[in-house]
Amino acid sequence: MNNSSKGLSLTVIGALLTGCAQEQQIEIVESTNNFGDEIVATIDEKPIYLSVFDSYSIGRLQKPAEELSDAERSTLTDELIGFYLMADAADNVGITQEQDVMIDLELQRLQLLSRQMANRYLDENPPTETEIQLTYEQNIEQLSGRQYKARHILLDTEDEALDVISELQAGEDFQQLAIDRSTGPSGPRGGDLGWFTASTMVPPFAAAVSNMQIGTFSETPVQTRFGWHIILLEDINEQQAPELDSIRADLINLVQQQKIEEYLLSLRDASIIVVSDSE
Repeated sequence: MNNSSKGLSLTVIGALLTGCAQEQQIEIVESTNNFGDEIVATIDEKPIYLSVFDSYSIGRLQKPAEELSDAERSTLTDELIGFYLMADAADNVGITQEQDVMIDLELQRLQLLSRQMANRYLDENPPTETEIQLTYEQNIEQLSGRQYKARHILLDTEDEALDVISELQAGEDFQQLAIDRSTGPSGPRGGDLGWFTASTMVPPFAAAVSNMQIGTFSETPVQTRFGWHIILLEDINEQQAPELDSIRADLINLVQQQKIEEYLLSLRDASIIVVSDSE
C-alpha cells in the first residue's frame, strides 16, 4: 500500500454523505435483472419497468408513483420514454463509446456506488450516544472559551515595526497606519481581524493577545512566520458552549464523517495501491 495516498479530503467525505444530484438520478440500465415484473410502457417491445418509473417520480416530483395524478403520471411517462429513446439513439450512433461520454458515465457510476456504500455502512454502523458525547467533549474547547476582537499591522522587519509603535505612542491612528503601512491582507480594512479564538492563531500571536488588555496595543513587535506584528486588542468575549442537544445534528454529521473516513482507510489498508508518478 502507498501510505502517501492515505490523506482524505473532507470534500470527498461530504460528497459521500449527500444525495445524488438530480441529473445523476436518471440512469438507463440495459440489464433487466432486479427491476420486478410490472411495467408502465414498452418501446419496440423493450419494457420500462414500474420500479424505474417510481424512482424517477420520487426524484422528479418527490412523489412515489402511486401518489401521482393521472396528468402527472402521463407527463412523467412521456419524459421517461423520451430518455429511453434518446439513450437508444445515442447508443445506435456510437455516442456511448466516445471517450468523454464513457468517462462521464464511469464517474457517475463511481459516485453513485460510493454514496450507496457510504449510506449502507452508516445504516449498519450508526453513531452511538457514546460517540456523540465523545465528539462533543473533543470539540468543546472550540465551541466555548475566550474570543478576541483585534486589529494588527504586519511589517516585514522589526525596525519597521518599532517605527510604527513609535508613531502610535505619539498619537497616530492605528487603523490609518494599518491602511498605510501593513503588508497583510487585512491592511485595507484597517488591520481588522474580526473575532477569533487563540487556537486559530499562530502561537506567538495567540500568546501576545492572551496577555493584553482591551484598548491597548502591543508595546513590542510580535514575530511570527508571517513577519512582525503590532496588535490592537479591541474586545474580549467569553463564549459559553452550547448544550449537546442543541447541536446534536452537527455532532452526528461529524461522527458520520469520521466513520466514513475510518472505513475508507480500512479499505485502503486492505488494498495494494500504486500511484503512477506524474510527468
